[in-house]
Amino acid sequence: MPDKLADMRTIKFLLHEVLKLEELTQYPYYEDHSRETLDMAADTAYQLAHEVFWPSYQEFDQEGAQFDGHKVAVPKAMHEIWKQCAEGGWIGPNVSYDDGGQQFPITIHALACFLFNCGNTAAAMYLGLTYGAAHLIKTFGSKELQDLYMAKLFAGQYAGTMVLTEPDTGTSVGDMTTTASKSPDGDYYLLRGNKRFISGGDHDLTENIIHAVLARTEGAPPGIKGLSLFIVPKYRVNGDGSIGEWNDVTTTGIEHKMGLKGSATASLTFGDKGDCRAWLVGELNHGLRYMFELMNMARVFTGMQAVGVASAAYHCALEYSRTRLQGRDITSRDPLEPQIPIIQHPDVRLMLLKQRAVVEGCLGLFLYCARVHDQEHAVTDPEEQQRLHMLLEMLTPCCKAYGSDAAFESIRLAIQCHGGSGYSEEYPVAQMLRDCKVFSIYEGANGIQALDLLGRKVPMKGGMALQALNAEVSKTIAEAKELAPLKDLADKIESLQNEVVQATMHLGMLGLSGKVNQYLCNATAYLEMFSHLAISWQLLMQAVVAQKVLDAGSTEENFYRGKIETARCYAGYNVPHGIATAQMLTADERTALDFKPEWF
Repeated sequence: MPDKLADMRTIKFLLHEVLKLEELTQYPYYEDHSRETLDMAADTAYQLAHEVFWPSYQEFDQEGAQFDGHKVAVPKAMHEIWKQCAEGGWIGPNVSYDDGGQQFPITIHALACFLFNCGNTAAAMYLGLTYGAAHLIKTFGSKELQDLYMAKLFAGQYAGTMVLTEPDTGTSVGDMTTTASKSPDGDYYLLRGNKRFISGGDHDLTENIIHAVLARTEGAPPGIKGLSLFIVPKYRVNGDGSIGEWNDVTTTGIEHKMGLKGSATASLTFGDKGDCRAWLVGELNHGLRYMFELMNMARVFTGMQAVGVASAAYHCALEYSRTRLQGRDITSRDPLEPQIPIIQHPDVRLMLLKQRAVVEGCLGLFLYCARVHDQEHAVTDPEEQQRLHMLLEMLTPCCKAYGSDAAFESIRLAIQCHGGSGYSEEYPVAQMLRDCKVFSIYEGANGIQALDLLGRKVPMKGGMALQALNAEVSKTIAEAKELAPLKDLADKIESLQNEVVQATMHLGMLGLSGKVNQYLCNATAYLEMFSHLAISWQLLMQAVVAQKVLDAGSTEENFYRGKIETARCYAGYNVPHGIATAQMLTADERTALDFKPEWF
């Protein structure tokens, strides 16, 4: 087990030198904070990740969540993790003082999420789900719902979930059959239906679990336009805040999964006895719009989960490669010469460098998105708010889809660095690969993220969102070109940007001509190409900061030089793939579209 899960020096570099997070303290919401309090929060989150989450990582996998037919029990260590996070305010550190939070930027919340997932991703899920349910109630719920549930969710007295998937409706959300009918006896609805794959759907951590459930009311329009959002507690809550009777929410089983075994993924039945009471959130038939408030955030955080695991795997591989003796330099002719650490072999160094580039590039992107979110909610100019919102919309599919796919590949490389030991469950990297796989599936499978990017985000507001992002990329490229050591790197990334623009225009013409299926046929390839540009841009941004510090005479030459060379590595190996993908997209490759099912 490594002593290190993430590089805190890199994290401080991103927070302060690249993102200049302290500048947020000029706005009233954040004015109580300073660089010192931001660093204190980051350091405390890492300490929790390393000392509380990480020691139980393999234990979670071995013990798993257990269901005896009546109750679900989480791994024993989860109770202490939950207790410490609840007492420390880590369920919603960005929440306002009035709601029991600490008014930190959401960038700090995102960083904590990353670090907790470095330590134990199954454990971290319970926290994220609870924050999400509380955030939904705070944003769209009535004062009555807020008074009953919000404070107890943020305090960790209750836990929360997000409930969408049904046995026959996964991605096709509009085909949901769970129903809600208005009760003649009160201001609630009676819910009936079955849901599955519900993360944190049942457990013994808290005295109550608050489900945010999508359902269809009588007479609602078909498809997604007829879905409404309801709050459904496992136990009803009395007017005085005490726990009432069971609310006809039944756990019928938990999934036996490849990974994340410590996270209870439940199948739930609502209203089996005809008395599952549900309270409407907001207006009827607006449920999916409300749920997307949570899902968009969850998609960024899913990428964060995956890369958190990849960070821990990278540090496992780095430590192993520094201590594992194997072979000699390729030029050595003496079989009696002492063996060398495998990190001295170029192929191993390349595998480590590719992992580092993914972790630092993706983490940079996630924190950038969180910083944009903070800025959007701090500024008052409507045009600037819209610009920032469009940037976040454009980058969300990249965070979720590329983050999860690249993290899985990064962990595969970590296993490869370990050789045969990496295939053994004695080492944690094998579990990390199993745990990471689901991140490309849930919160909207990555193919859906690709359709969202090309089908919705690229044409958003007549292409304004894409233009806003391209302007930011161009700004970084121009800044890099002014630094002689980075000009070649900037030129390389600019060439990819130009190819992405050309491919986008070509596909756009297909869409405008009515060839919608052809337009979307290679959406996954488009997202991968687009993400190569996004990560190259983030690493270039880091390289620009590093080069300026070196030019000023920094004594941390190894640290800053490492940032520049990491950017070079990613651009050297990934930009050519992005350019080749762009050329494929403009060549109208459509074999998959034309291949008939009967030919398989």
